[in-house]
Amino acid sequence: MVGIIGLGGSDWIREMFVDKAYLFLRVLNSRWRTAGEEARHVARLLKTLGVYEDSKILDVGCGNGRIAINLAKLGYRVVGIDFSPVFIEDAWEKAGIHGVEDKVRFLVGDALEIDRVLEGELFDAAIMYWTTILGYYLDRSSDVRVLRGVRRIVRGGGYLLILNTVSLDLMVLRSGLCGIGGWISEVDDEFLLVENPRFDPKTSTMENTWVFYRRRGRDLEYVDEVSFKLRVYALHEVVEMTGEAGWEFVEAYRDLKTLKPYRPGLSGLNVVFKAVEEETSINLQTSR
Repeated sequence: MVGIIGLGGSDWIREMFVDKAYLFLRVLNSRWRTAGEEARHVARLLKTLGVYEDSKILDVGCGNGRIAINLAKLGYRVVGIDFSPVFIEDAWEKAGIHGVEDKVRFLVGDALEIDRVLEGELFDAAIMYWTTILGYYLDRSSDVRVLRGVRRIVRGGGYLLILNTVSLDLMVLRSGLCGIGGWISEVDDEFLLVENPRFDPKTSTMENTWVFYRRRGRDLEYVDEVSFKLRVYALHEVVEMTGEAGWEFVEAYRDLKTLKPYRPGLSGLNVVFKAVEEETSINLQTSR
């Protein structure tokens, strides 16, 4: 059963994930082709941190559950939270198809209120995967608030994994060398997606318009479009924000497959943070 908890947020967030969620759901479904492999890479990283099977994992911005469900299939207990009722309903359906209803739970909720939505629960690790949440509100203080809320429900010594996330270094390099440009991609057998991204170096923000078309024989039929704007961070900015929220930097990687060290301009962000221990946790609680 799906319940709506604390929906809020900026206009584009509601438009993309609620009003026009059926569009982005197709994009999410297309990513299930590689979801099993991606989850295995995440599980391998968790195990290097000592977070093994049967640990309790929080998937923040879980979409329709492709990482959460595949982690559950690998033996983890996972709670996924997302702003979109459409995504969460689909995630529950997929959990049933994959036979992991007893290992996963999905909730609709606002990441800005995550510690209140999940009050009383405690996790061994939290995951933010595929450029989710951070930067959505175009406001650094909101991002720190999200990170602090996640910290309150992750045990001391637990972990936060910010993975497969766009980096400012890579965005600036691409923009400077060849511009951002637009492109066309196949979403599925029926839909095509035309993207038109724009990057503003003055504000470190990326804007994009996604235009969806349906194939009609040799012709294309316009379906709908949605635009979004998000702030892009460099590694040192993410480290600063997480530090303010009660996390300490552990390591940054170029990719999850090789776990080679991060090199600016060559990849997105894959960063691990550790929750500071009890003394700082008390300070976080008193600052609420």
